[in-house]
Amino acid sequence: MVYKNICFHNVAEIIETEDGMLMTRIPDGLRVILNEGVQTRALMPAGCEMRFNLRDGEARIILKLTEGEGVAEVFQGNFQVGQYFIDEKPAEMVVGKPANLSELRMLSAKNNLPFCPELTRIILPYRYPVKIAGINGGEFGQPEKRQVPEKRYLAYGSSITHGQNGVLPTGTYAMRTAQMLGADLLNMGFGSGAHCERQMADYIASRKDWDFASLEMGINMVTGFDADEFKNRVEYFVAKIAESHPGKYIFCIDMFPFYMDFTEGETKNEIFREIVKKAVFAVNSRRVIHIDGRDILKDASGLMTDLVHPSPSGMQEMATNLSNIIRNCV
Repeated sequence: MVYKNICFHNVAEIIETEDGMLMTRIPDGLRVILNEGVQTRALMPAGCEMRFNLRDGEARIILKLTEGEGVAEVFQGNFQVGQYFIDEKPAEMVVGKPANLSELRMLSAKNNLPFCPELTRIILPYRYPVKIAGINGGEFGQPEKRQVPEKRYLAYGSSITHGQNGVLPTGTYAMRTAQMLGADLLNMGFGSGAHCERQMADYIASRKDWDFASLEMGINMVTGFDADEFKNRVEYFVAKIAESHPGKYIFCIDMFPFYMDFTEGETKNEIFREIVKKAVFAVNSRRVIHIDGRDILKDASGLMTDLVHPSPSGMQEMATNLSNIIRNCV
């Protein structure tokens, strides 16, 4: 999406309010008919960036959160400029061209980095809705195709994919996986909202802007859905997306290790994992690949004490293991 000559990456729509602009990662008409988790968390800009070429002067961007605290990170291409702490009070971010741009160009070309250093990237906090209260100063130019990665990675899932406990927006497993693969991330993670609805499957299937995808399925449904309903939803979800994109790799991840795995006599966790595995098998495509979530997060100490969400170190392990699997295919 483009607004005032700035590209809002991973943003489907901007919603005007009295005191600023909210962003939604999926079309608002879709957001409001899905479950409450998606309705709330689609407004949280996980994986969302403001991207522009600063032609002249300084950019002055005013941001605030609707609640809580977060961090926005500023990059020139792949090189980090700094961090801004954002809360409910409007905060002005002042961004100018780096003085050593020629050196950054040389290093980017030498190392074949996916983002051009002329491109300014403001990576927004992943948690809590962000309001843009002002865009001032400077002359903005839209990103050029050559300035961004060639491939796009779409990641669907729960709060784990959304980025819970990732601390920095670049610290989530989905973002780190994209970075390791030299790809651009489209984050479709929604805390408490990965219910594999048909409408969401249809939406992802209709998008033509991604090259490969991961679908994390199960953790948001294992306690509130029975096995039959989960089976019906997952079968449609996987088949619809795969059939609409027969030439693309789709990595179907069942549940990462969580508390049921450590509870003696519990079976629903394994039933749900088997449902995902069979749904992938039924598609019968070598490009649709099942991944056991326990092969992505192997170290138990990579979990927080709730035994659901990964810690920052767990996020890094997940990104390393997942990117290795994807790299061998794509």
